[in-house]
Amino acid sequence: MIPEDFKDYYLSSSSAEQGRIINSLLSLSDQRDDFSDANQSKIIDCPHCHSTEIVANGKLKGVQRYYCKACTTNFSETTGKFWYNIKKKDKVHRYLHCLLSGYSIRKSAKETGIAIQTSFDWRHKLLTSFSNVWVDGFEGIVESDDLFFLYSEKGSRHLSKPARKRGGKAKKSGISDEQVAVIATCDRVGNKDFKVATRGRISKKDIQRVLDGKLTKAEVLCSDSHRSYTAYAKSIEIEHKKFNASKGQRTVDKIYHVQNVNNMDMRLRKFMKPFNGVATKYLQNYLNWFLVLEKIKNTTKRMETVAYIAFGSNTVWLEFKNIAVDNMLIRT
Repeated sequence: MIPEDFKDYYLSSSSAEQGRIINSLLSLSDQRDDFSDANQSKIIDCPHCHSTEIVANGKLKGVQRYYCKACTTNFSETTGKFWYNIKKKDKVHRYLHCLLSGYSIRKSAKETGIAIQTSFDWRHKLLTSFSNVWVDGFEGIVESDDLFFLYSEKGSRHLSKPARKRGGKAKKSGISDEQVAVIATCDRVGNKDFKVATRGRISKKDIQRVLDGKLTKAEVLCSDSHRSYTAYAKSIEIEHKKFNASKGQRTVDKIYHVQNVNNMDMRLRKFMKPFNGVATKYLQNYLNWFLVLEKIKNTTKRMETVAYIAFGSNTVWLEFKNIAVDNMLIRT
């Protein structure tokens, strides 16, 4: 379930090296220093209102506490983070091994000695924290594409329609509201992003919501010939190169194409296949997971990067609890 290059890197390491990797993850989780490979600075802010107007307010059991002047609430340096309120912290070490090894939720639970529901919660708290991996903007030649996944209420106790067999197919032909659109975007300097957009075909508004403000440094937008991309490119006055693969259009002037984003789509499909379909409300989590692994595969500071991302967020608990609310857009 992890791209082969990274999974092989971890599994081919000795037991001692794997232990060092995980210990590095855990020890880095409390560091406050700036980390150049991450997207955020290590400025402590309030997990409730995100204000930086905070002051130290003593320690409790060795954990630093703070007071927020903006919303007048108290919080600690662990509030809202992945390990906040976890009762079995001694098992996190083993669980991280299972996650990096690509084990399923059920196998991770068995290996770690925790309940399946706990294994599920731990995975999604970690994946929710990966939402910190965002792209501020793209530059130069930018490629964008849309891809689709079947809409799924997997795991829900109150289905809006009869359950579909695992890995089934949509009943309606073509693109319909039975599918969820994901917008994939990348540039030539390594910036990559996947965002859940809507159900059914994407519109200009969907593209605008995902890309607006991120193409200020872009020179050319390359996409398929879908009219929504044409309308969006026109609205922001950017040069637009359109390609119709069915007509054999591959490149223009030898440098303009959508091969990078198509290759990225293909790798994502391969990554998602072993899951046999994921609940739509958790789809963005898995996209984030893939992006994190893409981010760290070409750096020598893989573990440091993943530790910063996974343990740096102090809003994981709130985001995890609000996943269903945040995904109302794609349920309608």
